[in-house]
Amino acid sequence: MKNFAKLIFICLVISSEAHKIDQTIGEFIIDVTSSMYMRSSFTAFFCIDTTDAIIFSRQISRRQVMHEIIHDLKNINLTNLLTKISSQSFFILDFDCPNVEEFLLQMDLNEMFIAPNKWLILQNLENFPDKNLTLTINTEDFKRYFEALQVYPDSEVTVGQRIDENFINIISMYRPGPSGNIILEDRGFWSDLEGLQISDKNPTSRRRQDLQGTHLKSCLVMTDLDTLNHLSDYKDKQIDAVTKANYIWVQHLVNRMNATIDFTWRNTWGYQDKNGTWGGMIGLLDRGEIDIGGTATFLISSRIGVVDYVQLYTPVGSRFVFRRPPLSYVTNLFTLPFEQSVWIAIGILLIVVSILLSLTMRWEWARIMESPSKYHLGGELESKPTASDNFLILLGAVAQQGFEYLPRTISSRIIIIMLLIAAFSLYASYTANIVALLQSTSDSINTIEDLMNSGLKVATYDIVYNRYYFGSFEDPVRKEFSQKLIANKSSAWLTLEEGVARLRQGLFAFHMDTSAGYDLVQKTFEEDEKCGLSEIDMLNVLNPMLVIKHQSPYSEIIRVGALWVQETGLTGHDVPRLFSKMPKCSGQTSFVNVGMTECRAAMLTIVYGMIASVGLFFMEILWHKCSRNDEIDEEVMEASEESPDPEIQSLE
Repeated sequence: MKNFAKLIFICLVISSEAHKIDQTIGEFIIDVTSSMYMRSSFTAFFCIDTTDAIIFSRQISRRQVMHEIIHDLKNINLTNLLTKISSQSFFILDFDCPNVEEFLLQMDLNEMFIAPNKWLILQNLENFPDKNLTLTINTEDFKRYFEALQVYPDSEVTVGQRIDENFINIISMYRPGPSGNIILEDRGFWSDLEGLQISDKNPTSRRRQDLQGTHLKSCLVMTDLDTLNHLSDYKDKQIDAVTKANYIWVQHLVNRMNATIDFTWRNTWGYQDKNGTWGGMIGLLDRGEIDIGGTATFLISSRIGVVDYVQLYTPVGSRFVFRRPPLSYVTNLFTLPFEQSVWIAIGILLIVVSILLSLTMRWEWARIMESPSKYHLGGELESKPTASDNFLILLGAVAQQGFEYLPRTISSRIIIIMLLIAAFSLYASYTANIVALLQSTSDSINTIEDLMNSGLKVATYDIVYNRYYFGSFEDPVRKEFSQKLIANKSSAWLTLEEGVARLRQGLFAFHMDTSAGYDLVQKTFEEDEKCGLSEIDMLNVLNPMLVIKHQSPYSEIIRVGALWVQETGLTGHDVPRLFSKMPKCSGQTSFVNVGMTECRAAMLTIVYGMIASVGLFFMEILWHKCSRNDEIDEEVMEASEESPDPEIQSLE
């Protein structure tokens, strides 16, 4: 069989009391392996001779089931055995072998009865005359053997009691807790005629969800001791809201499991110190002092393997929250009213108008100069038009400020009228857009890198998990952000009230528990101030989840119970009463103050214009002096030509 790998280890050390493992037992094991436990391999601890072992192995191999047979339970090398079977999870034991009690104790000390391991224990009762009495006596034997072992609700220990040649009774056993008694479950039977007949096919977590009053322990994380007085009354929801919600949900879980629970408390979730020791609630779970973490915690890679997470999410998180800054804070408002194509079209229009206006003005001036003097206007109105005159006319029209030029011809008047109409329309659109943009906010801050480069001041809520996270970032962007703006600044760590108050003032980003923070925002912000709130996720973690002890015997029962709590709407009853969402913007607006930030571009235009005007003024003075000197030189030359030197004349 090329596509099938067999694993047969037959030990040659044979027990002094060999028990027969015949074809009936082989068929029973095959049915249990393939139908009940869905396994493709197993390790068997039998007391049989070599011949029977070979016959059994052939029977199992024909069904393509990998297996290992170990004979002697007394002289077994436990270290080698545990190493050899570390990858195996299904074991079969002959309960009638000698030294079985010591073997069971060794397996228990090495936690071999906890999930996901599964055990099938075989017991032969066919040689006893009174089967009912024998069954009762041996049941008590099992209780005596297993009452001190860690056979808890997650354990799969099934007993096959062979009543006669072709009939095997099947029972399962477990203890609801460390102080509980052994409970037996009737699982059905096997016969050569009917095969495997299971009476209760429900999974273990459903069959054993009744813990019969088992005592459990839990721990709550509280940053304020007054939370003890408000665990279930929904008051002060901005304080330890996660603890209050989880306390209620854990109570639902415990009631469903028919258990009891005691709570202790710590002021931190728990983090690993330099010695590898865990503190807080996680430390209690790691040491096995509690069964359930009463306060949800974030999924951290270092905690995987220390505790187990249960998918009972608490809808809360920590994020940077800020009021979107005014658009003028990040860009020049005066270039935004029109798109680039519109600006280009306006520029082309002005160039065309400038050319046409220059031509008509020159033609108009030429006609005036040729006309009789009675039609002349006199003074500056008859001066020859220049490029600067043309520019001032365009500027006056665009800025709606007027100009001195008086068009006299029909063509120039048409051009001026069209220019004024176009300028008026553009001016109205421009100013309307400016007003709208003054009330607009920027949506350019979407990532941590954007926030770092935005110029907004930042701070974070001073709570234990923020201290941990902001000191543990490894990726370059978040690490740089933390070191540059948060880690070494005492002013960057604020109380919730201080942070929300500064958030209200604007141009400030606050990393906070969103539920508690938004509750305070609802109470302190005006309606128009609730508009424009944005979030940036700094931690990039899932919502906090419930945690339990690693490899807890109640793990599957709690997981199923957590789904039940969510699906029945119990979490939906508490979430709106304890956790606040981002406030909705009602659409109300208030008066917008225009400050130097909004007017910066206009002020710079004035400043640059003044500098340019001063520069042009000095250039005009220089040009005037140069022109004056040229005029003087020309006058001297003309005078010299008109009055020759007398000495030169006498020589002639």
